[in-house]
Amino acid sequence: MKNNTLSSLLSGRLDNPLWRLHHLYWIEDKSGHLQRFRPNGAQLRLHRNLWHRNVVLKARQLGISTYVALLMLDHCLFTPNFHAGIIDKTLPDAEQKLEKVRFAWEHLDYVPPNATREDRALAFLGALLKQRSGVQRRNEWHPSTDARNKLAFANGSDIRLGTNLRGGTLQLLHVSELAHVSVHAPWRAREIRTGAVNTVPSEGTIILESTHEGGRYGVNYEMTVQAMENSARSELSPLDFRFFFFSWFDNPDYAIKGCAGWSDALAAYFEKLETQHGLRLSHAQKLWYARMERTMGAAMRQEYPSTADEAFSTGNDGAIYGAQIALLRESGRIGASFHYNPQEPLYSAWDLGLSDHTAIWLVQHYGGNVYWLNHYSANQLPLEHFAAKIHEWQRRYGPISTHFLPHDAAHRDPHGQSYVESLAHCGISAVRVVPRTPDVWRGINNLRVLLARSWFHPDTLMQRVAPSGVKEPSGLTCLEMYRSAPPSASGAFRDAPVHDAASHSADAARMFAEALSHGLVSPLHFSRKRALM
Repeated sequence: MKNNTLSSLLSGRLDNPLWRLHHLYWIEDKSGHLQRFRPNGAQLRLHRNLWHRNVVLKARQLGISTYVALLMLDHCLFTPNFHAGIIDKTLPDAEQKLEKVRFAWEHLDYVPPNATREDRALAFLGALLKQRSGVQRRNEWHPSTDARNKLAFANGSDIRLGTNLRGGTLQLLHVSELAHVSVHAPWRAREIRTGAVNTVPSEGTIILESTHEGGRYGVNYEMTVQAMENSARSELSPLDFRFFFFSWFDNPDYAIKGCAGWSDALAAYFEKLETQHGLRLSHAQKLWYARMERTMGAAMRQEYPSTADEAFSTGNDGAIYGAQIALLRESGRIGASFHYNPQEPLYSAWDLGLSDHTAIWLVQHYGGNVYWLNHYSANQLPLEHFAAKIHEWQRRYGPISTHFLPHDAAHRDPHGQSYVESLAHCGISAVRVVPRTPDVWRGINNLRVLLARSWFHPDTLMQRVAPSGVKEPSGLTCLEMYRSAPPSASGAFRDAPVHDAASHSADAARMFAEALSHGLVSPLHFSRKRALM
């Protein structure tokens, strides 16, 4: 009976990868119960449209990493000498994904309670597959082989893991949470792009899947946008990335019963999704979203985005100006195409770095609003380079009323000359040194207040390409990425912003807010008409 059942069950089916995914593998659900893996809607859409190179932008808990883990196992069981790799933000995270593979292999022959004839036949088949595949057992490992980072099969196939995989050749590579790596370890993100990605030949498969963070900057953002641009092409080469987006409402579990409502702000948000994006949500879905937002706060649209663009509009953990920037995007004041007012004064605000980054903003302030017109930053370039940028702006916009510099601009170098005096030698004399604020958070709060009535020109969203070919973050992106230091390993709070590539432009913007708080920004002392005469 068992052989007849098995024969009829497998007739023409075992060669079908999707059938195998539907029938052979067991997983633990969110409650810790065993269940036979049945691909959900998001997993099926990815499987049916999978390309050689894939970028998956997603909300949390859609099961994409589980699908990829079982896809790896399936390839290894049914394809000799198949080599797969898992890269994650940390080694323990990668090990958890490998454990999903091991769990599914160990339960190939699992017979559930109250088993049906089909269950018993599939368990019999699973036992044959386990016997044939011969995965290494834990007690056979030798510590020197670092076998915890590898799962090998008798047919020559294997799955290895790490935080970067450069050596060897892989037929399937899974890179998880590249966005997190791009924000917190950008050098490693670049190594993954230049190293691990190149271990996969054109006929192989790469799956980059991540919940986005870091705004519009970083390796993950660049690769995701590239894949999105490919969506407009009728044909893709094997080396082109295909784009997938899975929203929170792609998970049918994200809905709760109830008759309660939600805030007016969320009602407007849901209406915008429907009118602008054609997304019709049920009452149960809206209620789930409203309740989740109470807990998640500003991180809701990062962890559970409704659209791809919404995912990019969020900052990262500890974002200092994240809430203010999010509100500006909602109100359409970022990237707004406005013209500078030739009747009002222009200001520049600086953050200085003699051997480090220097950043400059071009700003106008009138009518109770702040208009951020342009931004420039560069690294390890002489003062003359930045002075030339100021002269370029003045040719484009007109004379700049005042250049606001931080307090250390008045300090003298070993040759007895201050930064202010050096700028004067370059033809820039309308300089004011902003007094030092004892508490950086007071200046940050001044800028937060200022951002609430700010507008950002599209020029502030432009990325400068460094001589090395690397794109630098835009001014607006720097404000989004500026963040407070995470707690130390002991859990102690660190009361200081992170000093990184984003901090210089953020400090330059803060310089204008502090100048304003000190009463240094006043249109009364300067007439554009008189200056232009």
